[in-house]
Amino acid sequence: MSSNRYLSSKNRLFERLQQLDDIFYFPNTTKDTVRFVKREFKFLDIFLSLQSFTYECPNMLDVVQKVQALFEDALFDFSELYLAEYFDLCPFIVQNKIWSIKMEIRAKYSFPKISSSPFSANKDGIAILNFFTKFIDTVVENLCDLVDDSCSLLYVPENKEHTEDVLKELKLVQYFVCFVSERFIEPQSQYHVSFFTHVLAVVGHASMLAWFYLSGRGYENQDVIVVGEINVFLFLQMELKPISTVIYPTIRKAFQSKLPRIHGLGYVDFLLNNLKEFQSRHSNSLASVTNQILIIQKELESLQPFLKAITEGRDNDLDKIHRCATQLIGKAYEVEYIVDACICKEAPVWFLERWLLDIIEEITVIRADVAKIQEKKMAGDTKNTSTSHASSSSASTPRMNEEIVGFKDVIEKLRDQLIKGTRGRDVISISGMPGLGKTTLAYRLYSDRLVVSHFDIRAQCCVSQEYSRKNLLLVILRDVIGKDSKSRESCADHELADELRRVLLSKRYLVLLDDVWEASAWDDLIGCFQDTNNGSRIIVTTRNNEVANYARFRSDPLSLRMFNDDESWELLRKKVFGEERCPPLLNNIGQQIAKKCGRLPLSIALVGGILAETEKKEECWEQVGNNLVPHIHGDSRSIIEHSYRILPYHIKLCFLYFGAFLEDSVINVSKLTRMWISEGFIKCFEGKSLEDIAEGYLGNLIGRNLVMGTKRSIGGKIKACRIHDLLHDFCKERAKKENLLLWIKRDQNTRQFSHRMSIYGERYHTEERSSCWSHVDSIILHYNCLVVGTVSHIFRSFKFLKVLDLEFTSIGSFPSDLVYLRYFAATWESGYSAAKAWKSSISSFTANRWNLETLILKGARGRKLPPITLCEMVKLRHLHIYECKFTIKNAEEYLENCKTLYDLRTLSYPCFSCVLDVEMILRNTPNLRELRCQVHGTKFYYRENFQRQTEKYYVLNFPAQLEMLQISRKSSFHIDENTLPFCISSPNLKNLRLEKFHLHPRHFSAIASLQNLKVLKLKYILSGSIKWKVSNGEFLQLEVLELDDLRIGGWIVEDDAFPNLQHLILLECKSLKEIPSCFGDISSLKSIKVEECNESVNKSARDIWNTQVEDYQNYGFEVFISATRHYYSYSDYED
Repeated sequence: MSSNRYLSSKNRLFERLQQLDDIFYFPNTTKDTVRFVKREFKFLDIFLSLQSFTYECPNMLDVVQKVQALFEDALFDFSELYLAEYFDLCPFIVQNKIWSIKMEIRAKYSFPKISSSPFSANKDGIAILNFFTKFIDTVVENLCDLVDDSCSLLYVPENKEHTEDVLKELKLVQYFVCFVSERFIEPQSQYHVSFFTHVLAVVGHASMLAWFYLSGRGYENQDVIVVGEINVFLFLQMELKPISTVIYPTIRKAFQSKLPRIHGLGYVDFLLNNLKEFQSRHSNSLASVTNQILIIQKELESLQPFLKAITEGRDNDLDKIHRCATQLIGKAYEVEYIVDACICKEAPVWFLERWLLDIIEEITVIRADVAKIQEKKMAGDTKNTSTSHASSSSASTPRMNEEIVGFKDVIEKLRDQLIKGTRGRDVISISGMPGLGKTTLAYRLYSDRLVVSHFDIRAQCCVSQEYSRKNLLLVILRDVIGKDSKSRESCADHELADELRRVLLSKRYLVLLDDVWEASAWDDLIGCFQDTNNGSRIIVTTRNNEVANYARFRSDPLSLRMFNDDESWELLRKKVFGEERCPPLLNNIGQQIAKKCGRLPLSIALVGGILAETEKKEECWEQVGNNLVPHIHGDSRSIIEHSYRILPYHIKLCFLYFGAFLEDSVINVSKLTRMWISEGFIKCFEGKSLEDIAEGYLGNLIGRNLVMGTKRSIGGKIKACRIHDLLHDFCKERAKKENLLLWIKRDQNTRQFSHRMSIYGERYHTEERSSCWSHVDSIILHYNCLVVGTVSHIFRSFKFLKVLDLEFTSIGSFPSDLVYLRYFAATWESGYSAAKAWKSSISSFTANRWNLETLILKGARGRKLPPITLCEMVKLRHLHIYECKFTIKNAEEYLENCKTLYDLRTLSYPCFSCVLDVEMILRNTPNLRELRCQVHGTKFYYRENFQRQTEKYYVLNFPAQLEMLQISRKSSFHIDENTLPFCISSPNLKNLRLEKFHLHPRHFSAIASLQNLKVLKLKYILSGSIKWKVSNGEFLQLEVLELDDLRIGGWIVEDDAFPNLQHLILLECKSLKEIPSCFGDISSLKSIKVEECNESVNKSARDIWNTQVEDYQNYGFEVFISATRHYYSYSDYED
């Protein structure tokens, strides 16, 4: 048979067997048989591969032909197979044929002799190495199948230890070949080719012997290996060990070359904690290296003050200090790998011992270098520069840096086009080069008070270079119809487009399409925006003038101009000083620096970030100005590079991490900082939480104008942020260069390696992973979909994963054996198969997650998650389980077995069925700070052994540190028995949201007694004919009050209530007759927002505006009134 014909048959056979394995209605036993047959054919393929680069034995030629023919015959047999009930006969026949050939090969087989010309002359080095890589990957995968799953037909019960010992040696060789092939290192001489060929001959020989002599369950009558043949495996180990010894330096070099060139200073903290845990859990496996580990622990602990000093900013400008830190943390990566390899028996003990001894010597050298640096410092040789920066481990409250400066003439012109102009639909296109401020200008117009009040509906989305039409439609629908858009995620594109068109048809709408790259994106969306001659508008921003002209309807596109000198200086001054005045001595030099920025707003903002961190002295500013001259060439790229270069060491990788997110995406700060922490970027400090330190890092980046804050809490904390396109491009490129992050788009297939991988595209083939990816620390999938049941298989090789973000990825099973995992987010797949898999999969996942800190599960509505399953996750800090049933069946068992989760800070969206369940959970989470939960109707709140009258106004004592509490009812609130069954007692509560409850005066009094409450949101609250009376001295600290569909008999507010209120929001309060007039006398009040309320409420809001502005000259006071409900964020103040 020709080689091409054989290759075609082989590939088609493996594809067919995979198809059979993927048939969901086949029972597990049938699938196991398919995998067994597939494994047998892989061994046969290894046999044929061996013949291609070893001497051909004449007595093997007929066997080779029989094997090739068997592939073709099996392809025919399995191609005719469709139904499971006809499956048994086909594999039985094929298995008998394989067994017969296997015995014939075994009888004639001997250790292969290397051919003098193993590869043809026309094969280049890369082709040779690709062959090597695929060959050894197949061998290792097949041998792993022999010892992995004791329940599988693939498993062999005898001589497992000998097979594992051989595997350890083989995996070293595999890693070596992977490293060489990854860099496309061509064999430089016949010696290299001979060495590689010898290695593969030994590897292939190991595979054949394991296949020949180890009995398996796939054949009922296979003879068992005789005791004497165990020597065969000992011989293999002796053959492999010299190879491993030769390649040891290469393997170390391979590992070190893959490390990031910039590290998180918190990585050593995690390693030290894990070493203690591992020595407790795996003392037997680590017995041979315990002494070395203890020495390394002691050395690393002694160097902790050195790492801490870097984050405090001391001597932060010394390259040698940074080099020592990088080397030290690199050793931590190596130790982590070695310890895991020892526990999992991934490498020979002699190999790991040698590696650890080398690390001990190298850490000793680093410690000596650190001591010399500290001696120089003590001697006063190290001096701080005049532009030294303050400590960046903490920061003052960062300002929102999206203020609009300049373009006043442009704003007035475009505002008129939006609210005046033609009655027909019109498109306002804004084009210009990156960094001009197109997006800032567009959002300023979008949120303008006059513009907001003019349109019935507003919606916005960011298109970007890589986009999905469906995702854009969902984003726009979310703004148009509210949170219910989540239920539409399963709809097709055309269904979403039709619905959006219908909703907008009768409304005067304003839609903002930001960052449109191609005309095709405009074509994908314009059909939804019909012209009904009612003054609707579309704002488009683009870098491409052709796109602006393509989208033109009536108004001419605006090509945004550069800043003038006055605008440049005004923006620079605001970025540095905010609302404060610039010292007179800095005016001249400041204006000179502003001119040097090339009149580009982004460049000016970045330079402002540099100056904000510089001493406010003329000579310091002159030095900055002189340093900037070489970096300004009419665009922002060089200034971005300069801004990055002067960042503190430990903040650089936090900045580069923004490259892991999608372009133009608004990033939740909680998610960002938790990922930073899980990555080991944050160095712990006594007395400060990791979250606070991480927010300080972010504040530093915002203060330098490298990151933009987009939403903030009432306390001033940034809740969401984004990064400019040019900065995002820089982060991606630089992170790749530093080996920190690799971005993979759509169906791009790459063998490149990075410790962190961000993957975008539908149905990316993650399962086609390289064995070289085993050291990946983080994987972030964007808008992906993994086949149900494959997650464990796909991520099996990614053993060192710390962060696995599948938040926008549907899964039907949980990954297993990821003991290092600290951050996991995913969306659970809907459907019968996924529902069936939930119980067993979630139990096995939570059982061994002692390292997990953040767990986010979406899409699991109605699934049961017994709290007792969380007992082992003792380091858990943030748990988000969207509408999972959180029920304690046996209270005594729970209290006896459940460990106290001291580290848990946030618990979001569990669904409780009983007050007692809530109380027991709170008892085991004493340091909880945020709780968002659902409860069933009160008829489900009572247990037989708990008196109804006792529970009716049960006082539920929440943890003393609780600051945020949100409670909503699961079912509709249009039921008589919907009274909140407890009163709230929490002395430090700052933010409270209640939804779908009937409240009595006792509830209102309990809420009013919360002395530290700053935000109160009441949604779908019913009190019947009861009036809500707020007395003097109540709600002393309240700053935000939001009432959404509040149904009360009346609202009475005494004159001295709400003394510190800043924002009042009223939404669909149809039963409310008016806003009490005393709100006009609250001096702290900044705004009132009224949507879909009675006209009498609107009038009272206008009256209050008159009082605030005309009587008290509170000119910053604003009132927003709309006849319809808007489903975007009502204010910058989020929960």
